[in-house]
Amino acid sequence: MKQYILTHGNLLTMRDRTIKYDTDILIRDGKIQKIGRNLTAFAAQEAAGPVNGLNGEADDWRCETDALNGETKILDISGRYVIPGLIDSHCHYDADYMGKMFLACGVTSVRNMRGYKRHAEYAAETLAGKRTGPYIYSSGPIYDGEDPSIPDNSNEIIRTEADVEQAIEYTIRNEFLWLKTYPSIEPELYRYLLKRARQQGLPVCGHMSKKLDDKVLADAGYYCCEHSSSLPSHKADIRYLAEAGMWFTPTQAVCETLPDYVWNGKMLSELEHFKDIPECERESWENRNRKIIESYRSQGVRPDIRVVIGRGRTFLEYSDRFMAGTDCAYPGIIPGFSMADELEKLVELYGCTAFEALKAATVNPAVHIGLEEKKGSIREGMDADFVVLDGNPLADIGNVRKVRMVFQGTNLYDEETIRAYGSEAGFLKKEEIEFIHW
Repeated sequence: MKQYILTHGNLLTMRDRTIKYDTDILIRDGKIQKIGRNLTAFAAQEAAGPVNGLNGEADDWRCETDALNGETKILDISGRYVIPGLIDSHCHYDADYMGKMFLACGVTSVRNMRGYKRHAEYAAETLAGKRTGPYIYSSGPIYDGEDPSIPDNSNEIIRTEADVEQAIEYTIRNEFLWLKTYPSIEPELYRYLLKRARQQGLPVCGHMSKKLDDKVLADAGYYCCEHSSSLPSHKADIRYLAEAGMWFTPTQAVCETLPDYVWNGKMLSELEHFKDIPECERESWENRNRKIIESYRSQGVRPDIRVVIGRGRTFLEYSDRFMAGTDCAYPGIIPGFSMADELEKLVELYGCTAFEALKAATVNPAVHIGLEEKKGSIREGMDADFVVLDGNPLADIGNVRKVRMVFQGTNLYDEETIRAYGSEAGFLKKEEIEFIHW
């Protein structure tokens, strides 16, 4: 039995906005066993149990000091704040170095939005305790139609109904949770894909459609719109999607990379944690960014970021079904560290309260994935996935950067480990990294 008692913490359970001050958490074998006060005494009494006399009745208790043996670790977190483990609701977990960076920033689970067989293996290895990193909940590959505007397009192209059937079969066989689409699938094939996915109970998420009315997607049960830039241009249409029950992941930080890097001269080297990713990845980002800049400039694509934000804010006017995702590791979006940036943008640009932003990284994705009875909030019986912070994130959402301890099931990552995890990838050589290719 592996047991921890965290004492005197301030808990944001995320069931509501209240904070449980000066509260203990008892963790046993990766689960939250009990929440309350003076749990050290409770655990000791529970561990001691009655000492039976000759008549078989309880007649004494061993002392608390004896009962709490070396299997129980007591951690005083006085003055610190405990929140559920963060869930990055849109990422591309395509290299193993990313795993520790996520954990260093309190991201204990991710919604991976392009998955192949190796991603499924990563997910299983993490659950089995053989891989250090966040729990992975993944879509299958990205499925699209012919789109010459995408440089070096590596997506899976849907040209026939047989391609649709193959896409669904691959997604289900690898136990992926969603089928992901890009917007250039031809209308009749898109309708067929939506029909067949619905028949198989497979939710469809992605970049909506350039060729099919977005309301048609909503009526067909399209599950989640990825990126504010994928939302329709008319407010009434956005309202229709929101009120139809569609989920939404704004990924505002990545939406800003287009004007920042393509048109405004921002440099990747300006990023605070740029040196914390491997040198080979930094070089790859620079090369990819040059191609992206060339492609968008040649097409004259120059969106007004205020319009993109306005679309996202419109969705939030009519629905609370939105999630915080980063789209790392797109060039400029640092794994793990970009989550705080995204939460700040939800507050500063989208008008969310700090609680609403935090909910978008905890409760909401847990509900979206179907994990609300295990993750996303702090309750007795839930998985012990939570983060200890040095500041109150409801007072300042930026305090999510002040990670001092991370629990992920039976794993405890202390402050020293977290500090190392946040920077060690910057020293890795290319041959020391596994990249997932397709």
